Amino acid sequence: MKKTLLSLACMLASLPLLAGNNLAPMGWATCSDEAGTAFTMSGGNFSDASKITLKALGNGQNDDSQIKSAISKYDIIILDGSNGDFTIERVMQLASVKNKTIIGINNARLCTKFYLTEEDHAYLKKQNLEGLSSTAQITGTLPDGTTLTCDERAFYTKKAMMELQYQKTGTYSLPNRAGIFELDASVSNFIIRNLSLIGPGAVDIDGVDLITNMGQHVWVDHCTFVDSQDGALDSKVCDWSTYTYNHFYYTSRSYSHAYTCGCGWADGKMILHLTFAYNEWGEGCVRRLPQCGDCYVHLLNNYHNCPGNSAGMTINENCKALVEGNFAANGVKNALTGSGSGRSITARGNNFAHANIGSEVTVPYQYNVMANTDVVANLTGAEGVGATLGNDADYILSTIPTAERQAASASLYFFDESFLETNAAGLSQMTFTDGATIVLNKSDKAFGKGASMAVGDESLTSIKLSNGAENIFTAPAGKTVTGVKFYSYINKAEEDRVNFWSVVGDKTYTATSEDVQILNSRDASDPDVTTYSIAPASTFKFKNSGYQLSFVMEVTYGDATGISNVAAEAGKKGVNGNAYYNLLGQPVAPNTRGMIIYNGKKVIR
Repeated sequence: MKKTLLSLACMLASLPLLAGNNLAPMGWATCSDEAGTAFTMSGGNFSDASKITLKALGNGQNDDSQIKSAISKYDIIILDGSNGDFTIERVMQLASVKNKTIIGINNARLCTKFYLTEEDHAYLKKQNLEGLSSTAQITGTLPDGTTLTCDERAFYTKKAMMELQYQKTGTYSLPNRAGIFELDASVSNFIIRNLSLIGPGAVDIDGVDLITNMGQHVWVDHCTFVDSQDGALDSKVCDWSTYTYNHFYYTSRSYSHAYTCGCGWADGKMILHLTFAYNEWGEGCVRRLPQCGDCYVHLLNNYHNCPGNSAGMTINENCKALVEGNFAANGVKNALTGSGSGRSITARGNNFAHANIGSEVTVPYQYNVMANTDVVANLTGAEGVGATLGNDADYILSTIPTAERQAASASLYFFDESFLETNAAGLSQMTFTDGATIVLNKSDKAFGKGASMAVGDESLTSIKLSNGAENIFTAPAGKTVTGVKFYSYINKAEEDRVNFWSVVGDKTYTATSEDVQILNSRDASDPDVTTYSIAPASTFKFKNSGYQLSFVMEVTYGDATGISNVAAEAGKKGVNGNAYYNLLGQPVAPNTRGMIIYNGKKVIR
């Protein structure tokens, strides 16, 4: 059975930097709120995860379909570059994709089918586009009859590109879908590692990005981004995402608008929680390194190696930014800049000066920080930035949490008359033998006895709840809830209401929610089975909508930090055994730096 896995603790600490692949998921991607409540950033890397390895089809064929099909069917997708480059005809739009990991081996490169040629460059240069304004707005009609208002340079660039396409195809069109992945808002717990993403060349036609992230809990690590049409890695109304050890650069294929990482565009409606750590912005990068608006962003130990740029890290309106340990090469302009209201910036340990603005900015999770003088050597060395993790898929997957590294346990809770009581607040309460409780948070209602229910090979008496009332589950002392599975049936024969769990943990559902799980069973011998992840906590709420339900619940527990179990295991080894572990529970050398477990105790080296 697949088990919900635990991420590392979100702790406030700064530790010496570990080697590249020792970087487990970190940053805002591993948190589910600003207090640092841990989120399991597993990317579907369960102990029994399904895997597939793909090679490019070759012979000019497009690989979009086989990649999207694999993503829909498998937990872990391994892209093997030994048969040449993967060809992507049109940006792959991914929706409702959860718990997935995509990795590359054997120099796997995903390349857009369309790209700017030398002839295209020559034509564009003849139009004298460089001298046009990128801010002054004009309204005009394009050759295909479209009327639009945009900046002057963008308008005439689009016009020129349409004319180029007419010369090639006989149709006025824009080749503006030349990207790789577009993750929509329903994507969650998604990991991309060790891939090279090759675009068509930057050109200002409102094209697509190599990766557009609009999802939740996304980790992009050790990837190479080259010649993006628009942004290389843009974050638009996404949340809880981390980008580490990535290399961004442009070649002579790019014409204009080499703007790599735009973040926000949320119109003040939300704050995007983003971590950029240990990345390099290299040759040809002009702006957005990154550029943030409406963001709570952590910029850590990044390397700006793009002399002649116009703006580096740009912190604009409605942002909180912690900027530390970054290194800007000679000739890099405006390493940290920005404007707008509602900004707080804490800058420290960088090789450039910048005044702090507003309140001090901190982050609630554990991370590794190095002196800015060590950034270049670390990011350009073995397993530094880009697709540098090699060709061993197991090795690339080795730092993502799995069941073998961080165990979880589960307990079933069902009805027994002796469990039922009234608490001091006058509320109906069930107290189980392990100390867990469920409270019915409605003073004029009480839990009752339901029918015997089939739960696996067992028959357990179900709990009858009060329809639509809030229930509060509290775990036994010292335990943390990470998931819940309900076995339930509907107590009414009528069928004129939609039945579902409307609140589970911090999630609220309606009958039309995309991820709602509708309940239909009226048979205790064949109950509905619905499963929910819980942001690790000792207490969670749940409530139903529709008719009255009877249920049995299976609660999954695990140590929220993953450290206690590791410490206990390490302590069994004794001082003469192999008693050195990292926080994932993996044996490490005695001279390993950072936080380790030694003889059952946490120590920092």
